[in-house]
This record gives sequence, structure tokens and C-alpha cells, in this order.
Amino acid sequence: MTGGPRLWGFPPPQQVPQLRWLGADYSALLVRDLEQGLLRQDPGTHVIAVKCEGEPRLITVGVDAAGYIRAHDAAFPLEILLSDGGGRSWRLRGRWTYAGRDLGTVHARVSHYWELFTADRV
Repeated sequence: MTGGPRLWGFPPPQQVPQLRWLGADYSALLVRDLEQGLLRQDPGTHVIAVKCEGEPRLITVGVDAAGYIRAHDAAFPLEILLSDGGGRSWRLRGRWTYAGRDLGTVHARVSHYWELFTADRV
């Protein structure tokens, strides 16, 4: 992501082929979705850096009769450095999860959610 937040710790896409359902650049998608959510809460938010603090946890939720995965979750432990609309700096730690359902079908959908564990002023 040129000109965007600094990213590190995300496994290269070729090391996690199970994430193909999120697209070719899953980390860019994650950061875009994360930024949009934070900006809805505080339009002055500026994300400075996002660190993936460990391997994403990949969970197969559902398989069809032919053995194809149709429901999959991918949870990422994250540390986020940002400044809020008032110029205060924060370090957030939590888990960002994508939930893919009906994957590989015309009804495929992907949702996401954030679980905040800690928020510290820095």
C-alpha cells in the first residue's frame, strides 16, 4: 500500500493459500476495511502502522458434500498504531476476523469484525 500505513508481520500470500478467498492482497484489504471502520467512528483518525502479531488463525467452519470448504474464518492478531481526530496517539491490540460463507458459490459473502483487547495512549 503505497502512501498508506506501514504494514509488517503479515505472512506473504503464497504462504497462506487458504486466504485466496480474500483476494490477491489480503493485508491491503484488511487495512482498508480497518481504516474505514475507524474513520466511521472518528473521521479524523489516521492509521500509522498495522502489525500482524502472529500467524492468522484459520478455521474451517463448513464443508459441502463434495468436500469443498464453503465456510471459513480467518482471525488476525493485530497491533495498530494510530492518531485520533484530536491528535492523540494510541496503540490498539485486538483480533480482526473475516468470516467467509457460501464460498465458491453465487451466494458467497464475507463479513468482518474487530475485537478490541487493549487501547493504550502512547
